Amino acid sequence: MQKTSRTTKVKNKNYLKDLFLNKKSWLILTLVVFFIFSIWVWTFISIKNDVINIGGSASADLVLQKLINEYQKQTNKKFNYSSTGSGAGARNVINKTYSIGFISKSQTDLSIPSEIRDVFNNPKTKDDLEEFIKINKDNKKEIFTKLQNNKTYHYTSFAKDSIVFVYNIKNTGLTDNQIEQIKFNVSNNMISKQSQKALHKIYTNNNQSDLISWKEFYKLLTNKDENNISDKVKVRTYSTNSGSGTRSSFEELSGLKKENKKIGQAVNEYNSNGAIFTQLNVSDGSFGFVSMQYAQDLKKIPNLRSVIIKQDNQEWNLNKSDNNLLTYPLSRPFVALYKLTDNQKLNNEILDFVYWFSCSNDKKVQEIYDHLGLIRSYLSFKSIKTNYFNQLDNKNIIKNEWV
Repeated sequence: MQKTSRTTKVKNKNYLKDLFLNKKSWLILTLVVFFIFSIWVWTFISIKNDVINIGGSASADLVLQKLINEYQKQTNKKFNYSSTGSGAGARNVINKTYSIGFISKSQTDLSIPSEIRDVFNNPKTKDDLEEFIKINKDNKKEIFTKLQNNKTYHYTSFAKDSIVFVYNIKNTGLTDNQIEQIKFNVSNNMISKQSQKALHKIYTNNNQSDLISWKEFYKLLTNKDENNISDKVKVRTYSTNSGSGTRSSFEELSGLKKENKKIGQAVNEYNSNGAIFTQLNVSDGSFGFVSMQYAQDLKKIPNLRSVIIKQDNQEWNLNKSDNNLLTYPLSRPFVALYKLTDNQKLNNEILDFVYWFSCSNDKKVQEIYDHLGLIRSYLSFKSIKTNYFNQLDNKNIIKNEWV
């Protein structure tokens, strides 16, 4: 009897164990099925609603969101932008996750896949902007067909963004006259050696205890030892995450990349320019770099100032004016990357959208760029446009109004 009781207990224990394992297995299986089903539903909805997935550069996120919203109002075409970084933007075009990827860093940067770098470095590959600027109301279909005959990767450089250095003056002791002395001399899109030395001092620290005061930082920049400037308030630095176009450009122009130096662990990292701008506003003595899109509202914020940029005999002082942004020297390109295939419908939707935001005369588009302080790249292609029409004149071809 005792043996039977013990056997029953063992059986019950094994039953419960099997039941638990079976339930656990079913739970895992259910979760896997749900995950696959969710992806299928998301893909189905995207296809059904003709949503075109695009993404990449976090710096380009702000302008793309505004452009997408305006384009949808005008055409009812839907695009979904994911802010995943320039490198991911290129990779996701390769693996067909994105129909268009956006890059905001040097096209030779190693975080860009070699397959895409080869496209940019190939002298036979031309910027589609060269074809877009030739479009008028009669030849758009012809030019789109010409582009689609080349079924490979294409790119369009559609805008020029600028990097602005911003700092918080609260409790630093800086006077208006001293603020006027905080400037970076620039040549060939590189900051001067003296300014680089100061930036390296605040951006390569791995420990909070190594942070320097504003008094010391000001001396590094100006060679002036000012007693009124705080030796207590530290220069707390901010940067976007590794892989972002803004950070990559900063590493280039600051000389960090050339000297094989890394941004230190004491630097506060955030995944977007907007987040950095917010942190700079609330952190006394902070210092960081952001896209021009976010620095446009600088004059509205009492505690924030921008570093004055000087090149030759010209200065750019965003603390006072933003009227000469067209020639602002610290800049990097915004590039749209896409692959044209046998899917003619998708090709046309891609080309329509890219042409619209890169080269059309739509007033709403221009207002978006102007508001964000971005310079449209097609402005620098005006000479090509003029030469093209001169050739048409020589052939007695009548010019049509540009669309």
